[in-house]
Amino acid sequence: MSALLAEWHAARNSLVADEHADRARRFGLQLLAPDSEGLPPVIDNLAGRTIWAWQPASPALAATGDDRADVRVGVAGNRLHLGHLSLARDVAWLQEKGHPVTFISRQNRTTASATIVELLAERVKQFGGRAPDRLIDLDTAEVRAFEDDVLSGLVLRRMRQVYGWSDDTRLNLLRDAVTMMSFFLYEQSPRGSIALVDAGQVTHTALMRTVSDRLAAPTPYVAYRRLVPNLRRRGGRASINDPASTILLTDRPDTVREKFIGAVTGGRTRAEEQRQYGGNPNDCPTFEVIELLSAPERATAVARRCRAGEVLCGQCKIEHLDDVIAGVRDDGRQVTLARVGTSPAVPKAVAGVAPSLHRPPSREPVDLEAAIARYAGVVPEQVVVGHGTTEILDWIMREQASAGATVLATAPTFELYGQLAARNELRYDEVVWDGGALRHDLAALRAALKNDHVAVVVDIPHTISGVSVPLSDLLAVVAPQLPSGAKLVIDNVYGEFMAHPLSLTPRLLEERDNLVVCRSLSKAHCLLGARVGYAVTSAGYADRLRRHRLPYAVSALAATAARASLSDDRSLRRTIGMNRRAYATLTAELDRLHIGYARSDANFLLIDLGDRRDQVLALLRARGLRFRDGARWQLPSMIQVHLIDEATVAPLVRALRDLC
Repeated sequence: MSALLAEWHAARNSLVADEHADRARRFGLQLLAPDSEGLPPVIDNLAGRTIWAWQPASPALAATGDDRADVRVGVAGNRLHLGHLSLARDVAWLQEKGHPVTFISRQNRTTASATIVELLAERVKQFGGRAPDRLIDLDTAEVRAFEDDVLSGLVLRRMRQVYGWSDDTRLNLLRDAVTMMSFFLYEQSPRGSIALVDAGQVTHTALMRTVSDRLAAPTPYVAYRRLVPNLRRRGGRASINDPASTILLTDRPDTVREKFIGAVTGGRTRAEEQRQYGGNPNDCPTFEVIELLSAPERATAVARRCRAGEVLCGQCKIEHLDDVIAGVRDDGRQVTLARVGTSPAVPKAVAGVAPSLHRPPSREPVDLEAAIARYAGVVPEQVVVGHGTTEILDWIMREQASAGATVLATAPTFELYGQLAARNELRYDEVVWDGGALRHDLAALRAALKNDHVAVVVDIPHTISGVSVPLSDLLAVVAPQLPSGAKLVIDNVYGEFMAHPLSLTPRLLEERDNLVVCRSLSKAHCLLGARVGYAVTSAGYADRLRRHRLPYAVSALAATAARASLSDDRSLRRTIGMNRRAYATLTAELDRLHIGYARSDANFLLIDLGDRRDQVLALLRARGLRFRDGARWQLPSMIQVHLIDEATVAPLVRALRDLC
């Protein structure tokens, strides 16, 4: 162990000692620090890790002088969590120091094939330890007989003194107390024993001495170990009774990630303060998990960087997430980050319709338009379905086309808008965007409007920067200035990813009959191959657009896949959530490197590399990573990358880390 980690353990133990100072004084606990003097050899052998206090053994055992006494470990519960991993590491460490280990437990099964003792023993091996030297089953006849002897000597007066029991105390607490007496006193090793406990068992030690006197049984040394702190709030221990406070070893990787990323830290309130003054790993539940599950040299580096202000808390979590997930899983495999994908309801639904493909699809996709209307919060008459948003936009251009007509859009933007205008013999005007904010300049759009403009195309979020403009601003600034018959066309294919999605109602669409909103199932619904796009607009204009659609245009497979995906809100929320986590992962690394980026509302990110452009692009190309060069939009210092999910951005994050 490095000197820095040894110092950290000592500081953590000191904080725990302060927390339990009153209890320690009341029950005669003696604090254990690396510089403690005059310790019995057996206790001195325990210093330096998670043991923060101790109580002496009875003179008969203390006289043995054996510093390799048997360690007694109580194993309870039916679900392993971080606290058990911490215990498993302590057990492996004690075995390394030469202590035999005894597990004491009730051998009830937690799975079809394993008891809690067997599961914990496997976790001890995770830290280089071995199976316990001895097992004591508290349900055997011999232990039951011992507990009967314990019970025969207990009186209510003493129980009240020790535990503060009242007339309302539940009697099952008596059973717990008797079980603890078996843990402390049953069949101790002749060379001495150490009972490994936490501060929650301190009251039992007072009863232990009463029972030992009556049974003439020697008392062991008692060693108090530090518990894993609560991950959700400062102060207190993690508890299986509050699953959010800890990580269960059966948690799925996504759940582990959510709990770890959401854990409280010892960081400063503001990033600037963190960089200037550093963080405090001594009071950081997040670092406690990192130290437990990462290699010592890696944990040492984390503590050093934290104190020096070289890393922000969010970035630290992202950097060590793989270690934490791998440590919880303990399967020896590289952690596979979850990927987004098509709703699992889609393959099943498509398989169900496959046998009927010898029949034609519906002449008009009425059922699909009804499903989309329910999803979008409008009425079916206001929905038009086509082969992707590209076809919808083409229909709009065709419907608006006339001699001398022109389309107005922002530059830079999606190149397809100009191509569709040319395809329908429309002229195409451009207004330069707000380059500072990387978004539409609504005032400039309004000022550029002329009588020959038949459509204004505005992408929300912007298809290059991902930055959104509020719909209310667009309707207030641009819409009132539209020439008669012109349409305000909003390309909203990334709409589901927006922090504040567009709010559309049937009334709004009818009152604003110059508004057309185009959306897609290709992005958040991951149905790019199905080519399902749609527009929501006034019922009258929707009817005009439908005239451009050929009969039987939407295949049965595409319609079935679309309906299945629209009905799976859970899958949609998962996709959106994973995109947001990818955003957090990548932007945390960019923040660390002081690299700028747009606040994207989409599933991509526009990054401004500044004077590091050539260096970063050379690295990305060398590693075969995909990106869009901003030079295509006259943004030479920028690149655009996909977010999608953490697996997508992970190679880019690793590449950026190599810049340092």
